[in-house]
Amino acid sequence: MTFLAFLPSCSCSEEGKGPVTPGGKPEEPETPVEEVLPQIEVSRIAKTAEGKVYLEVDGKPFPLFGAQIRVDVFKNCDKLTDAQIEPYFQKAAQLNLNCVQVPITWKGMEPSEGKYDFAWMDMILEYAVKYGLKVELLWFSTNMIGDSYTWFVPGYPLKNLDTRLLRKGTLEYDYLHNLYGYTYNAVFNHPDILKAETAAVTALFNHIRNWDAAHGETHPVITCQLHNEIDGLVRWRITDEKLNICKRDGTKLTEAEAWEMSLDAVDAVGKAVKNSPYKVVTRVNYTSCTSPGVFPQCTQAKGSDAFYREGVDIVSVDPYMSDVNSIASVVKAFTELKGNYPLIAENRGGYDTTPSLILTAAALGAGYDIYDLATSKFIHDNNGVPWGEEGVLNYDLMDRPYTPKVRSILKGLTEAAEDVALTSKENFVAFNVNKDYPDDSRTLIVNTTGASLTINSSNGALGFVLDRGDNIVMYFTAPATVVIENGSVEGGKKTFSLEGEKLTRVGFTSSKPLTSTTASCIGSN
Repeated sequence: MTFLAFLPSCSCSEEGKGPVTPGGKPEEPETPVEEVLPQIEVSRIAKTAEGKVYLEVDGKPFPLFGAQIRVDVFKNCDKLTDAQIEPYFQKAAQLNLNCVQVPITWKGMEPSEGKYDFAWMDMILEYAVKYGLKVELLWFSTNMIGDSYTWFVPGYPLKNLDTRLLRKGTLEYDYLHNLYGYTYNAVFNHPDILKAETAAVTALFNHIRNWDAAHGETHPVITCQLHNEIDGLVRWRITDEKLNICKRDGTKLTEAEAWEMSLDAVDAVGKAVKNSPYKVVTRVNYTSCTSPGVFPQCTQAKGSDAFYREGVDIVSVDPYMSDVNSIASVVKAFTELKGNYPLIAENRGGYDTTPSLILTAAALGAGYDIYDLATSKFIHDNNGVPWGEEGVLNYDLMDRPYTPKVRSILKGLTEAAEDVALTSKENFVAFNVNKDYPDDSRTLIVNTTGASLTINSSNGALGFVLDRGDNIVMYFTAPATVVIENGSVEGGKKTFSLEGEKLTRVGFTSSKPLTSTTASCIGSN
């Protein structure tokens, strides 16, 4: 979500200054031409025989459980060095996340025309590999919730005024955003912009391919988010009377034109990623919506539109909702878009219900990304509630009261990653998420399609049981007892007293098919 608290602003760092020529003008350093290696496909969208859609990384199922690290703000506003940013990656690994969402800005990697600086990207890759994390790369460029910013986009593609929309409202044309620089509205799909942007994206992913080849082929980057919350222009900006956004000739910009502009741009950038030597899953994210249907603010745009563009693999959502029922409803809606991997791409880490929300999303087949890991101190000091403290950790990287339970449930979900990704919702039992907060003491009787289960815990545990057909996988954040019936269990044992935070797997053969009741485990709906 964008910040509109125009308080003390940070200044964008100057990068890539070269020696001064006799005429007094800095000489730009030449960017070495990198070898173009054969294409590899690191990630793709796959589907089980039963029809469950999941993310596959290096040929293995991979459920996304991540948090965002705002490297852009840390560099531009907090003025952190690479060494000062490293602890955020370390803390992400200690939280048992399997990936991090990290922005890379177009201007950050191309400070001037054709002069690429990959130091920012190299830092991300180095720390991700060091701490065993995968990366969801966030390409922050021309469309940041409908706006464009001077600290995200190089100046050269915008020299032609036709690449910018016109503001005729009362709000100052280039007002200063305290995190992103001066604000304007670019024509996202203008040929001059797309030519320059796709060239930059191609260079970036070619560099990632070369870096990876030189560092053990670990394939750290697994997805790319195209722009950020691309629905902002059509849903809010063009109806804002203070802006009165128009085309350059002063005529009205229609909903259909604004939406087509947004879709064309992500399609082109997505194709550049897909055609690069380092091919990964691409996605867009929408903000504060409940389904991929028609957006409530406009009639000419719906969330599913981007899904049908060649350059986009999945559409994801930033719901900013704190209750189990709402998260479950959003996941179900995005699952109904056939072939889409449902992903909660941002949800506020400051919600103390986060452990329950993560488990709910996982049980329904979705990934879950927390916004954010730990809020920038600059944001903490200069922006009000709730933006000043959105992290699942405090801004000083210390735990919040509910952080240990987040760490605990993520431990089980990431240890059982392949089973979590492949298990259908009919065979995924989510324990103690019938409410937003787990009950201190709870007994649950539930059926999968093959097993009848009785689960009991008096320790406020969250947990899950997965029926994998020939085995049962169990995990709880605190001690729990599970009774498995309707079949034969390996070793003849039916009652299991389980330790907290210990993944347990037992062989199982069902005696007859059952009607699943797992849906009744989640929320009050």
